[in-house]
Amino acid sequence: MKKQKIQSNRLQSLTQTGFSLIELMVGLVIGLLTTLVIMQVFSVFEGQKRSTTGTADAQTSGSVALFSLQRDIQLAGFGLPLIDTQNQPLSCTTSSFTLPATTTPTLPAVSVNLTPITITDGGTTAGASDVITVRYGTSSSAGVPTNVIAPAGTLTSISAMTNIGCKCTVPDTSDVTGKTCQDGDIVFVVRGNDCKATRLRGWDGDGEVKVLPAVDVTVGDTPGESSQLSCVGRWNQVAYQMASSPTYSLNKNGTPIVDGIVNIQAQYGISASPNANQIASWVNATGNWATPGNSSATCNATNANINCIKAVRVAVVARNGLYEKEVVTSAAPTSWAGGPTINLTNITDWDHYRYKVYESVIPLRNIVWAREQL
Repeated sequence: MKKQKIQSNRLQSLTQTGFSLIELMVGLVIGLLTTLVIMQVFSVFEGQKRSTTGTADAQTSGSVALFSLQRDIQLAGFGLPLIDTQNQPLSCTTSSFTLPATTTPTLPAVSVNLTPITITDGGTTAGASDVITVRYGTSSSAGVPTNVIAPAGTLTSISAMTNIGCKCTVPDTSDVTGKTCQDGDIVFVVRGNDCKATRLRGWDGDGEVKVLPAVDVTVGDTPGESSQLSCVGRWNQVAYQMASSPTYSLNKNGTPIVDGIVNIQAQYGISASPNANQIASWVNATGNWATPGNSSATCNATNANINCIKAVRVAVVARNGLYEKEVVTSAAPTSWAGGPTINLTNITDWDHYRYKVYESVIPLRNIVWAREQL
């Protein structure tokens, strides 16, 4: 009996010594399937995370781009003497000036344009994007004009009622008094619809303003006959445009400031007349509005007057930088109803990226505030 029990225990131990080959293969298959499922879940999750992160980056880029545009566009026209109805710079016959280079002192040639804002339409071809150019001054006196009281003639030293606000942004270090300017600051002289631009060279005494090159001034006995002088500080010209190399970005005067922006579109918001502020219509910078003037008393698609531009509507297209294996964009993004065409087919595999359009209406505050004088 005892011998039978010993043999039974031996047989039982022999049948429980390990797994069979079939059991090992089944376990291996189950493990591989489990690993495959885990990796697929991880891959899907990682793709969703990258898409979400890229979308967040695109949202940040679009917001920063709109903020930069809004900050400068709202400054358009700052520093221009817009408060006088009889000497109104936005009604001048000439709005662009080229100030020549000088040798004593050494100053480079510079171009000055009085137009507060300009949109250059990019067209409808693939990759076409608009260019927005904003102009404004930096004067601490906001360009408040003062009457000229010097004799009539072409002068380099002009006597005015006051020279407050005519201060140097870059003083000439050779002048210990600090009353001589090196370069960069601009002076406007306006009489009726006749405008002149020159450089500020300094000031001396009560109301004495020194300029270079010489500029024509006229003095009369009745209001409106005397020229008015306005120091605007540095006259900034800021151009926002697209760049596609080496990466897509929004450029400010040629310097990239926001990556991931692939298109900009803009329209003028115009009033029915210069002295109205309500937006009557939105127009592209094409046709007559490609080069608006100031001779029309009313404004519409045919009559283009820069004084009727009260706001700018902007659409910024931001791209999620993640390349998707599948087509995720079946049609080009669109802006507002009836807005400009956005054509992104210049981008390689453009439909494998995700896009978001950010829009804003930006009022030209300095033009809106000058409604009574326009």
